[in-house]
Amino acid sequence: MNSYHKEEETMTAADVLDSKHLLQLAQDTTAVGRYRLASAVSQFFEQKELNETERHLAVEIMMSLIHQAEIDLREALAERLSVLGSVPPEIIIFLANDAISVARPVLQHSPVLNDVDLVYIIASKGTEHWRSIAMRDHLSPAIAGRLIDTADCATVMNLIDNQRVVLEKNSIRKLIKASLKAEELQVSLLRRPEIDSDLAVDLYVCVSQVLRHEISKRFRILPTSIKTSLESLIEELSQEAKGLQQVTPAMMLLAKRFAERGEISPVTMIKTLRRGQISFFVALFGEKLGFTPDVVVRMIEKDGGKPFAIACRSTGMMKSEFASIFLLSRGVRTEDKIVDQRELALALEYYDALKEFDVQRVMKSWAKNPESI
Repeated sequence: MNSYHKEEETMTAADVLDSKHLLQLAQDTTAVGRYRLASAVSQFFEQKELNETERHLAVEIMMSLIHQAEIDLREALAERLSVLGSVPPEIIIFLANDAISVARPVLQHSPVLNDVDLVYIIASKGTEHWRSIAMRDHLSPAIAGRLIDTADCATVMNLIDNQRVVLEKNSIRKLIKASLKAEELQVSLLRRPEIDSDLAVDLYVCVSQVLRHEISKRFRILPTSIKTSLESLIEELSQEAKGLQQVTPAMMLLAKRFAERGEISPVTMIKTLRRGQISFFVALFGEKLGFTPDVVVRMIEKDGGKPFAIACRSTGMMKSEFASIFLLSRGVRTEDKIVDQRELALALEYYDALKEFDVQRVMKSWAKNPESI
């Protein structure tokens, strides 16, 4: 590579600005010739404003060069052109869509790329390109949102750790929600300068107990604010589920957070059902018992809810709590929301008659073979 630099040093400013000289260099297909051409064209962009003829010529020569060049030359060219704002978009876009070793500096630094270009690259390329875009000095809210929507943990982490960009509240909220699936994002999120008391509450309801203590030290967290934020999150997850019985991965992860903090209680489950959030109730109950949502739904639906009664009894639930949950979960068993009093009476009678030994024996059997329910 040193010989390339020596060749470059012998070029005069007149050579750089001479279009005929560029054409002559284009005829040299050796490695040294290719490097001289790359240097000349990049200097050409650095040193003068191009008229239409010169621009067309420069693009034609450069695109021909890029197509024929080995990857090490394309890498060197991309590195050099990535910081220039005068490079024709066709060249930068081509380099940005190249192999990641070529594209990386362009994706991270080039001021020529606009939002339309970045949206196309995010849609058409893979994780390595996304992760490089997330490290740009400037990102619009639209591009930040697209990067978050990739759901690639490393991309999202690069975005969160990129302190050169300002993230809007909506973007931070999307990141907080994404942290349900990737707990490793939460510490970095807490370091973002945009985290205010409102966003801290949203983060508080998603994090582990250790991080809750840290958030409480930095912000004043009111119980009423936690309740409002949690209800809003559960409602959002329920709407995304597009169906009362569809339990999403995000719901299951939130239910897991509840379990880690010892917050899955009959009172919590009753409140969830009263808000009409049946799918989240199923996630909570499944997490409490160690069963999948499908198994929980089958318990509720089968044999007038008798398996459900056994499961509820195994948690130490009081009879009055079981009665409330049995009534409120009727939407899982049938579309008819009007409860038959005889059905409730039979369920309570069955609940009363259950023996602790039998309950534990049946639950152990189901744990080994859930399909037997």
